[in-house]
Amino acid sequence: MCGDEKLQDILTAAAAFVLSRRKDTGGFGATPRLPATIQDTYHALQVLDLAQRYNVTAGMGLAPATDVHLRSYLDRCRRSLTPGAATTFHMLWCCRVAGLAVDGVAVEAMVTGRMGDADALDDWYYWARILVEVLERKPALFPDDHRLAAVLDRAWRGVDEAWMHMYLHRLLRNSLPQAAPKLIAWFRASQNGDGGFGFFPGTTSFVENCHYGLQALKILGAEPADPEKARRFVTSCQTASGGFGRGLRAAPFLDATWHAVAALELLN
Repeated sequence: MCGDEKLQDILTAAAAFVLSRRKDTGGFGATPRLPATIQDTYHALQVLDLAQRYNVTAGMGLAPATDVHLRSYLDRCRRSLTPGAATTFHMLWCCRVAGLAVDGVAVEAMVTGRMGDADALDDWYYWARILVEVLERKPALFPDDHRLAAVLDRAWRGVDEAWMHMYLHRLLRNSLPQAAPKLIAWFRASQNGDGGFGFFPGTTSFVENCHYGLQALKILGAEPADPEKARRFVTSCQTASGGFGRGLRAAPFLDATWHAVAALELLN
């Protein structure tokens, strides 16, 4: 079976799992009994968006832009929440997918102002993603900005932070945090014997680490040390429900399912 066909089967099961987490309110929750959250809705819509691109959701009734319950849920959230950078990105991304109008001028002004106060790596990362993925605008370069330097000059602790460093360096400094061969070697060393990626070399494999590591290696024009083992590790995390756990024998959740299918697409 070719890669596309296998991924289509995996996405068909994953989409069914995601839809089982949909609430009558229009959002998605972590389990059938928990209420909807913006984060879970974001991960659900990412999985469904990928499934639609692979043409495996025909007949499932998936149309976020015309889903009145989803649009109503998101509209209520954006009027009532006072979230940080990550939740703001998740909410605005969902609004864009659902076809809700976003005031680009106001959002850009808000993001620029919040960047001026940000001193955490993930805050800079998610504010930048709003500009790129929601507003589809390339932010100005910040090559000598002391605020950004204070964030990017810190050492990273795992593949997620290493990916964020790479993303921000390329976007805002037009550079890499280290020489490409050194980065490639570090990410490859984070792959374990079971095929998955740890937080850093020698640590336990989880699907979110696979996603971050594979994203970084793709940007660097490189493959993991063992692509086939990576694929086997991720697919082995899929449960009978169709969703993915973050590790072997772990319970399935929406965030792990998104990281897993995104990793498999990168490996495809």
